[in-house]
This record gives sequence, C-alpha cells and structure tokens, in this order.
Amino acid sequence: MFSINFKLQNNDSLYSQGRGYGFFTPEMAETSSGTAHEQSLKSGGWNTRHFYEAVSDEGRKVQIVKVTVPSFGTYKVSVRISALNKSIEHLTLFSSRRAMIARDVTVPCGSTWEKTYHTAVTPFIPALSATRCNDKDIFISYTGSDVSPENVSLDVTITEESVPVIWIGGDSTVTDQNAGIPYFPFGSFSGWAQTLPRFIEGAAVCNMSHSGLTSNCFRDDGHYDIIRELIKPGDCLIMQFGHNDQKRRNLAAFGGYADNLRRYVKETRQAGAEAILCSPISRVPLELSKEDAQALNMDRHYSLLADHAKATEAVAKELDVPFIDLHGLTFEKWLEFGDSAKDFFMPGDVTHTNEYGSVMIADIFMKTLRSLDKGKDTLPGRCDNGLTCSFWSPDSDTKVIPAQEPEPDIFSIALPYLDIAGFEDKEGLEKAFRYCLLDPCVMFLHPDAPLPRAQLLMVLFKALRIAGTRPYRGKYSDLNIDEWDSGYVETMISENLIDPATTKSEGDKLFFRPNESLTYEELDSFLMRFYESDKAKRDIPLEECVRRAMELGIDERKEAAPGKWISRGEVYTALARFIDLEEDIKTRSINFEA
Repeated sequence: MFSINFKLQNNDSLYSQGRGYGFFTPEMAETSSGTAHEQSLKSGGWNTRHFYEAVSDEGRKVQIVKVTVPSFGTYKVSVRISALNKSIEHLTLFSSRRAMIARDVTVPCGSTWEKTYHTAVTPFIPALSATRCNDKDIFISYTGSDVSPENVSLDVTITEESVPVIWIGGDSTVTDQNAGIPYFPFGSFSGWAQTLPRFIEGAAVCNMSHSGLTSNCFRDDGHYDIIRELIKPGDCLIMQFGHNDQKRRNLAAFGGYADNLRRYVKETRQAGAEAILCSPISRVPLELSKEDAQALNMDRHYSLLADHAKATEAVAKELDVPFIDLHGLTFEKWLEFGDSAKDFFMPGDVTHTNEYGSVMIADIFMKTLRSLDKGKDTLPGRCDNGLTCSFWSPDSDTKVIPAQEPEPDIFSIALPYLDIAGFEDKEGLEKAFRYCLLDPCVMFLHPDAPLPRAQLLMVLFKALRIAGTRPYRGKYSDLNIDEWDSGYVETMISENLIDPATTKSEGDKLFFRPNESLTYEELDSFLMRFYESDKAKRDIPLEECVRRAMELGIDERKEAAPGKWISRGEVYTALARFIDLEEDIKTRSINFEA
C-alpha cells in the first residue's frame, strides 16, 4: 500500500519526477493543446493571471504542491500547515482540481493547523478534448495572507486508502472551475459542487462535471464512462443538468431530459450505488413590468429553467430518489438579495457563480440534505462532518478585478469533434469554428443530422451578432414565454425575419414549428431578410430568398429542392459564408448567452 510523508518549506523544493513531489507552478505544466483549461488541469485547477499593470498579490498568493501517486484510487491526505513568523489569515485549502477543502482558517504565529480529507485519483477528460488524461497526481493548494514558503512549514502525509466516492455529474454551474493566480474570489469561476468537499469526511468527492454538457453529452463524450468503470457499491452519484438541455429540442424537460435522468438513476442503482438528483440552479431571475406580468398572466419574476426543475422533481419522486431543489431555493435567494444577487456571479454573468456563489449554493445543498427524512442515510449524509454553514459575503473582499490579458483563444484549437471525418466541407466547419459558431465544449457535432428550426436560432444569432429579446409575447402557440428559444423568436418577429409561409396556422392560432427540421429555403429566408438592411423591405418571398442566396453563394446547391431539410454541417458552413459576405459583422461583438 502506497504511503508517503514529506515536508516543504522553501522554493528550492520544486516538484521533480524523480522525487515525485514538490512545489509546482502553472508554468511547469506540460500540455499538448496549450489551452488554459489543460494547463489548469495539470496545475491543480490554477492558471497565472497576466495583468496589464502591476498588481499587488498580497494576501492572494497561491502555493501549489504536486504529488505523483502510483495508481488510480482513493487516498487519505493529511496536511499540516505551520505559521513560522507571522499568523496566517483567511487560509483556504484546495485539493485535486481546485476542490475547496476548508475556508477562512486562521493559523496563529507559532502554531499548526491540520486537516485530513480523502481525494480520488481517476482518469479525467480535459475541457475542449475527447482524450483522457491519465495523470496520477494529487494537487494540494492553499492561499491566504503570508503563505509564502518562508512563513509556512508544510507537512504532508498521503496514504492509499479505500473509501466511498461521491461522484458528481453536471454542467458548468457544478464543475470544478479553474481560477487565476493571484486569487480574487469575486472574479473566480466556481461550480457549487467544487466547494462541497468542505462538508465531507470519510469519503472522496470526485467531480466529473464539465462546462457545456447536457444529460446526453455527459454520456456521449465519455465522462460518464469513467464513473461507470470505477463506481462501486456504497458510492453515490449526485446529478444536476438542465442549463444546456433546455437549448436542445430533443431534451425537453419531460421528454429526453427526464428519460436520461431515469436511465442514470437505474444504472447507478444497478452498480450498487445511490443517486441524488438536484434541479438546476437558477440564473438571476428575469423580471417583467407590472403591465407585462398582467398581460402575460405571469409572476413578475420568472426563470427559463422552471420546467426542467419540475421534471427533475417528478423523476425523483417517481424513482424515490433524494431530491434537492436547488432551482427553487436559489431562485428565492436571488430575489431576496435583489440587486446584490449579481455579486454572487461572475461580473457581467447571470448564470455562472463566483466563489461566493458556489460556497453559498453548496451550503444550501447540505442544509437541505440535512433536512430530508432520508438525508442522513445518503452517503453525503453519513459522511457529513457537521460543518456549520456560515454566510460568506462578497463585501468581505474587493469586487474590482484588475484588467488582465485574455487567455489563449479556445477557438484557435484544432476542431475537437469526433464525428466530422466524413463531412465534405471541413474547411467550412473550420471557418465556422473560428467565427465562434460551434460549441467547443462538446465532442460530437452531428454534422449530417437535421437541425430543429428553433435550435438553429442560437447559432444564427451568434452569426448575425444580434441578441434575443425578453419577454416573449406569445405570438406562436407552440412556444412558451419561459423557454430558452422564445427570446430569439421575439427578436425575429420584431426584425421581420420570419416569413409567414414558414409558419402554420390553425384558426386564430399561429405555430412557429420549433421542433421541425430546418429546410434550405427557410435558412435562406432568414439570412436574405437580414441581408436587407431596411426592415420595411424584408417581406421577400421564399423563392426570391432562395434565388438571392444561391446567387450570392451562400446556398451552394446547383438547383433548389423545396422542402428538403439542410444538415447541421451545411448550416454552419452557410453561416460562415454569410459572415464572409457581410464583412461588418466581424466587427460586432457576439452575445454568448449561457
């Protein structure tokens, strides 16, 4: 059985393969892609911030220690931090991919603080990649005042020890997010499950969530395969999806999404493990005027994730699975905070929490689990260390993050998709990717599949550099006010981009046909109407739109075939050609809605 003990105190104790442990920096990481994501994966979840001007790192330094272990499995880690010359304030300890182990610890001068926890070493698929990283490393990192090696004596013991694992499956709001050095918690992305290990003893938390994932992609892209290979009786799988599922027409709340949750629960139980389902955390709620709320018969505040939250609860009840209503609880919390709710999210973001938000949501998870009748019987309940949930105010630190140089452009990497080998126009796909039209977080593009009409709209709006409009006022009976795609449709209506010939009517009801496959002429119509700058002149017949699109080279067919659906790959390449045609589009900013 593997066991190691070592002490570190000065910068000369850098990591080396021969010794197998030592201090580490992001610059020491060896990567194949050069992305910040891969660098952080190989640096304990950290990157180095590069500011335009000199910035003090006082109280924001991060020390990283890397330890190589012989095999995948679970390990007991004991960390002893001694303050030699000055007291250490606001010490935060992280492990693995920046999972938070402890926060706001004070180590008086001349004393030692000790923390023991468990971590899981497993294969992991980096963001923007389909290839497993099989590194067998444990990272320990810590930040706070006076954490330089001259003031800290670090004593670490790592022992291989079999313990249950709490697996996590989800999206960007759940995942272990990387952060920058110096450490600014207000400006550090953080998924809520990243801070869950603070509450756990006697089990390891292993977060397999990833940005951009749906309940389909989690399986298709190989992340769930790692769990299935390693999960064992007595383990637990916590799941929270929905944020990206709602952007896929085949993953409707009570359709494909709910079916996927059922399958995950069934397979988890077959492995002898237990499942916990969480509804998706709420974004900052959308707000209606009093007049709009009355006209639309809605509450003043609403969420686009309400249906997926209800579906999660329904599946949990159906299968008798513990359910944590993170959506409802966070929705109410954001309303309680009012304008201050934004302080728990990354600046300018309404979806992705910073460190303050993730800590608060993990607190909500544990408080709710503790209140459930069977909460104590779950693995997280049995391994609850009893930590008291204490509010961490964003007002405790600066909210002003100095301007920094951008990370390497993720759209400059090689196309990551595993299913494009047979697609003819790879150069067109490459161009669409460089124009930020394709999702770099998923590994399957499905280039030969049809594209639902409503699902086109998010990528179409990226290409046209325009944004959706809320609230949707209900013109079409087959779209809901509180669903993802309806905001795009409202803009399409106001901009006169929808030809009535592409919709249907029954009596006094109109239908957008959101789930029907997009046709060549429908795409041509959207683009040629937008190409006409005068809104009043956009009532262009379908046939004329097709003729113009073919003449301009956007539609490359030799002859029109009315009613034929266009593949996703052809949509993306056509949009790239349109951007080339409309040169001024390239100067506009893309509205990346998440």
